Order: sequence, then structure tokens, then C-alpha cells
Amino acid sequence: MASLFKKPRRNFRRKGGELDSDKEDESKEEKMDTSENQPLSFKPDAEKKKKQKPKEKEKDSSTKTVLSFEMEEDDADTEVFKIKKSSHSRRIAKQMKKEKKGKDQGDDWNGHNLDDDEYEDRVDKNNEDMICRRRQEEEEEAEEKIRKLREEFRTLNGEEAEDLDDSDDDGQKTFKAMLARGEIPDAKTIHFIRKQRQMARETDSFIPLDESEVKSNKSTARLVRDDDNDKSDDEEDERVDFAVDKAARERQQMRDDFLAAEHGSDDDSDQEREWENQQIRKAVSLQIPGVDVPTVSNDGSTSTGVNFYSLSSSIRVSPTSTLRPDELKPFSALSKSQNISDITIESVRKRLEERLTTMDTVYRGHKLELDKTLSNIEDAKDSIESCEQRAPDLEKRFQFFQELRGYVRDLVECLNEKVPAINEMEQRVCNLLKSRTERLIKRRQLDVQDQCREYMTNASVKLDVEAKEEQVRQRRAAEREARRSRRRRVRETKNIVGHHDGLSSDDEESSPSVMVKFKSEMEEISKARSSLFEDVLDEFSDIEYIKEQFESWKFTYGDTYREAYIGLCLPKLLNPFIRKELLFWNPLDENCSDFEDSRWFNSLVFLGYREGEELNKSDDDLRLLPSVIEKLILPKLTFLVENVWDPLSTTQTARLVNLTSKLVRDYPTVHAHNKHFKMYLEAVVSRLKKTLDDDVFMPMYPLSVLDNRSSGPAIFFHRQSWTCIKLLGNMLSWNRLISALVLQKLALSGLLNRYIVIGLVSSHINREALHKCQAIISTFPKDWFTNLEGESTLPQLENLCRYLVSAAKTLHKATALEKDAERLEGREMVKQISKHLINIHAMDHAMSLANEFSFKIS
Repeated sequence: MASLFKKPRRNFRRKGGELDSDKEDESKEEKMDTSENQPLSFKPDAEKKKKQKPKEKEKDSSTKTVLSFEMEEDDADTEVFKIKKSSHSRRIAKQMKKEKKGKDQGDDWNGHNLDDDEYEDRVDKNNEDMICRRRQEEEEEAEEKIRKLREEFRTLNGEEAEDLDDSDDDGQKTFKAMLARGEIPDAKTIHFIRKQRQMARETDSFIPLDESEVKSNKSTARLVRDDDNDKSDDEEDERVDFAVDKAARERQQMRDDFLAAEHGSDDDSDQEREWENQQIRKAVSLQIPGVDVPTVSNDGSTSTGVNFYSLSSSIRVSPTSTLRPDELKPFSALSKSQNISDITIESVRKRLEERLTTMDTVYRGHKLELDKTLSNIEDAKDSIESCEQRAPDLEKRFQFFQELRGYVRDLVECLNEKVPAINEMEQRVCNLLKSRTERLIKRRQLDVQDQCREYMTNASVKLDVEAKEEQVRQRRAAEREARRSRRRRVRETKNIVGHHDGLSSDDEESSPSVMVKFKSEMEEISKARSSLFEDVLDEFSDIEYIKEQFESWKFTYGDTYREAYIGLCLPKLLNPFIRKELLFWNPLDENCSDFEDSRWFNSLVFLGYREGEELNKSDDDLRLLPSVIEKLILPKLTFLVENVWDPLSTTQTARLVNLTSKLVRDYPTVHAHNKHFKMYLEAVVSRLKKTLDDDVFMPMYPLSVLDNRSSGPAIFFHRQSWTCIKLLGNMLSWNRLISALVLQKLALSGLLNRYIVIGLVSSHINREALHKCQAIISTFPKDWFTNLEGESTLPQLENLCRYLVSAAKTLHKATALEKDAERLEGREMVKQISKHLINIHAMDHAMSLANEFSFKIS
């Protein structure tokens, strides 16, 4: 196959007598090809010229021709088709020369005798003129085709693009078919293929292989390439003569023959074709990734059926767009699954439609992005206008929050300084109350011990005591009797009837010095509380002012107030002020006022509420007071129950129960599942258990000792009995606040059966004993018996029921032989016992009494 690229002219070795003609040829070659000057001469003066111009030689050697798909401007009109000659072609050329020389030896060109050199020069000149004319005609024809193709490329759309692809494909198919059959294309076909490639390079999809190898001009371009692979020896390289006469046609035929031989034997030509294929593959990989590159093997067949130029002409890549792999998928699939002969107009149309669909999708995506961008621009403009309008309000708002932040920071710093002092004062008050309660309980326990020791009937059991202890005991007895006398006088002034010894709490202070000391310490703490915030401005020490600050925030910027959860933070912030106000609050004290009457409560009850507004149940400010009750009141009550409350005191127990019931009823945070409330009730149960273990005592005396009701042992026995009955009532007053099972275990099993019933059994059965039974039964909650099934009462009350049945029988037996009045009184007492049994749902025992003593149950 003839080379597609221009070869530089060579200087050939001549005989010694032909050096002058060599120089002329050398000058001609320098004019025709300026890209590479290689003067060759074997004369010493030629070598001297080389030495004299080293710079020019270096410049010439450095100026190498490079591969380009464009033609040089100087050679645009004088393009010479050159053939690289192999050794076999050179031998055929020499043979032709000899035949020509023998035929025309001695003949002049125009009738004159010419030597070989002159003859050859004239023939070469004639051939060059003929080639130039042929080239000019072919170039005009090629330019016409290029012009038409360019017009077709400009209007490439639909069927026009498909027709162009088909025409290109037809040319490529023809060329490849020739190669596949093993035919050697003629010069015209080769030139046409070169022009077709030149046309493809001039299209928009052309990508040069190397920027350094591109030479541009204004009109046309051509390929200039050094014959780097030319490794021919020193044999002569001559031009092939193309003559118009018969001899020229014969030489043309011979030239075609050695071209065919050259195509099958020349290794350099194979290397050149391989190099050309590599360049084409590079260009394709740069332009369209994923499309298989057509290559031509040595036997002239193609390794793939895809026409590069038809594909490159049908795929137009915008300079600002990128080709995605999915867009090339149809071409890649086509190159792998079909041959070039299978490509039809429909397939090309289908590819173009797919391409159009892809570009339409891209266009719609860009359109959506544009619309979105325009919408964002409009939104941004609106936002700017809105921000400009809101700027004054935002400035005012910023200033407000800056001032509020400074106020809250100063308030927190103030509280951090004052909270330790509040904690200290609170601890002092708690210690005073605790020490007083412990002192009173200890005094009561010593009184019980003294009376128990004093009224022992067995002299051998009495312990010998020292004189000093005896004096202390006597002093305690005197103080005890003095307190009882004072309480008796108070009852008389108040006309209190039905009182029994043992129902009093005996919690009065007997020592004036102790009372004075207690009051003085409490007054000292009160003064310290009053002076706590003397060095602080009112706006940081007054709950009312603090309330106004946060209310102004809520009423002005309610959204931020809610987002900051200020309603949940206020209880902790106001905690030190409320603790300061509750420092001396003790609900167990008779003179203690209700906390709801205090100033701080009235200030906070309407926090965040304006008159005329409807309450919002989701407002956190409504949870302020319930949170204060939960986190301040309940812990304080827990401390008072554990350290100050006396369960034997009926008044203290009543106040505590009433307050607890009120908290459960009025505040939603006080419920059974609340942590603080559970701790409070556990403290109550624990304190009741401790009282059962430490403060309850029931003496046991013979009936003979108790016959004298005014004797000391009898008084002490009945006092302790009524004390136990009083404690039973105090325990059962916690009904509905403490679990029924817990109360039944404490009150019935721990107190009634263990102490009270034993005391009843060991005493006389008389009207006083029945009065005790009535007092005991009156303390039982009625809801314990409403849901009982059957005719039996609670199991813990069976001992009491048996005692009542036994007492009824004893009374009936004692009065059966008495006078009618006494007998009727005894019968009424039996009926009363039967009613007590009915009240505790002991129907089986009541029916047995009714049947035994013949009376109806009402």
C-alpha cells in the first residue's frame, strides 16, 4: 500500500564525474522540501562546507518535520506523490533504466544525442509536469467534493446526516472491501482516501494527535513527516518516471508491479501502516471514548466494522458539553455487534433519534435548573426586602435580649453568692426543730419507764437505784404532773368533754430556759434572713420584679420565650427566694400559716397571665407552682416527717394528713408515681414503724390491781390503753394516702392485735371496756368493709370479734341473775356489741349472738 504521507527527498550517491549534477539536484531538493536538508557529497570541499556551517546544519537537523493532518501552505499546490522504494523496486527501476538507455542510446531528445543524465533529467521534468497537471485536476475534483461535504455537514440533520454517513460508509466499505480481497488500490483511490481524511480533519470533530505536530495556514494544510523508519542503504533512490508516451505507460505498469511487491514485502511500509493505525486509535480515544478503533491488518482486512470517519461525522460534540458513557452506548454496542455492512439508514436514524432524546433530556434538566435558579433569585430578592423591613425590629429585639442576658447573668451571679447563706440558715432551723422533737420524745419515753418502774407489784423485780437517779426521776414526775394539770385546766376552760388520760400528746416545753434558748436562736436566724439581700438591689432580690422581667419577655417575644422553655427553668431560678420565704414554715406547728397565703405564692400564681386572655393548657408557666410544690414543698415535708413529726400527736398528724390530701387534690404533680411524693409517703410509713417499736407500751397487771380504778397502776394501764387507741386512729387517718395493705399490716397486725386486744383481755369487761371497743371500731375506714364478700370480716379483726363475743356472753351471764334494771342494761350492752360486729362486717358473729340471746339484728 502506498504511503499516505509525504517523504523527504533523498540525495543519491553519484559517480565521481556526476558531482556537479548532484549539486544541482541538491539545490532542487532544497527548494522542494525545506523541512529537511540533507546535502550529501563525498568531495572534500563538500565536507569542508559542512564544517563551515555547523550552526545551519544544527538548525536544519533540529527542524524536523512533524506529523500533521494539515498541509503546509508552501506545498499546497505542488504536492508530490512519493513512493518509498524497497530493494526490489530499486532493482526494477535500474532494469527499466538500462532498457531505456539501450533503446535510446545516442539519440537526442529532439533529434540530438543526449547523455544519460540529460535524458533522465528531461524525463523527470516531463513526468513532473504530467503529475502536476493530474494533481491539479484531482485537487479541483477533491475540493468540489469537500465543498459539497461541508455543506452536507452544516445541514447535518435527520436523513441528510444519514445520507452523508452512508456515502462515507460506502467509500470506506469500498476501500476496505478492496483490502479484504487482497487488491492493491491505485493512486486515485489512495488520493481519494487521503482527501476524505483531510476533509474529516477539517470538520469540527477533528482532534489533532499532538499540538507540537500541527502546522496551520490560512487556506490548506498537508501532512509532512520525516521518514524515521527509513533505514535504506547507500543505494540510489530515484523518482519513478511517468511519461505520456508508450514507454511511460510501460514504466507505469512496472511501477504498479513493484508497488504490489512493495506492499507484500516491505517491512518499513508495514511499520508505517501500524504507526498510522496507532495515531488513528489515539485520535479516536481522545474524541470518542468507548468506540472501537478500526485497524487494518497486514493482509488488508479490518479488525472491526466501524467506520471512524462516519462515526466522527455523525457525532457532533459541543465544546461546552460532555459526552456521557450512556450516550455512547449505542455506538459502542453497534461496533461490537454489527459489521460496517450492516449499518443502514434506519440504524443511523435510530442512533440520531436516541442522541436527540438524550439531548432533549439534558435540555429539560437544564431548563428545570434554570427555572429553579430564577425562582431562587426571586426568593432571594423577597428575602432581602423582608430583611430590610425587619431590620429595625431585629435591632430592637437584639438590644432587648442583650439587656435581658445581662440581667439574667447578674441575677445568677447574685444567687450563687447568696445560696450558701440560705443553705446554712435552713440547716440551722432544721437542726433546732429536730433537736426539740428528739428531746420531747425522749422525755415521754423516760416518763413511761418511770411509771412502769413505779407501779410494779413485785417488789423483788424492782431495781435499786441510786439517790441521784431517784432525784432526777422525782423531778421528771413533778414536771409531768405539772404539764397534765395545765392541760386539764385548759380543757376545763374550753369545756372539752369525753377526754381520757392518754389522749394528750404531752409535747409542751416544761423548761423555761430551753424555750428561751430556742426562741433566741430562731430570732437570730430570722434577722440573718432579713439582712441577706440588704446589699442587693430590689430588681435582684424581689420576686415580683423578677416576675415582671420574664413577663415582659413573654408578652413581647413569646415565641422565643417558649422555645427557651423559660417556664421550666423558672422553678430552679426562683428556688432560692422561695426557700428563703419557707425557712420557718412548719405545718406541724399550730401557729403555722398555710403556704398558699404567703407573698411569693400570690406573686407566682398569676405569672404569665393577663386579664381577659384565655388560658393555654400547653403553657409551661401553668406548671410553675406544681413544680415548686414537687421540688420544694414535698422535700421539706419529707424532712419534717422524718425528724420533727410525732405520730402520737393527734394535732400534728391531722395537720400533716390534711396538707397531704390538699396537695394531692390541687396539684397534678403530686401523685403516686411522682418520685418526691413516693419518698414522702415512704418516710411516713418508716416513721410509723419506728413509733410502734419505740413509743408503744402496754403494761400487764392482775385484775385485783385494776379493781381500784383510782390507783396508780390502774391509771397508768388505762392511760397506755388510750394512747395505743389514739395511735391507732392516727395511723388509720392516712387511709387513701397510704396503701390499705400497708396500713392494715401496721395498724391491725402491729398495734391492735399486739397491744390493744391484749390489754382488753387482761382488764375487766365493763362499760369502760366497751367504750374502748367502740373507739377502736370508729377508727376503722368504712371502705375496708364495703367490698367484702361473705359474712366474715377482715382476718386481722378476728381477735377483736372473738373478744366482743366473749364480752357479750360474760355481760349476759353477769346480769342474768341481777335485778331487772341491771338485766336490761346487760341486754342492751349485748345488743351494742352485736352492732359493733355488724359495723366491721362480722355478720357470722353477730348472728350467733342474736340466735343465742334471742334478739333481732337491726
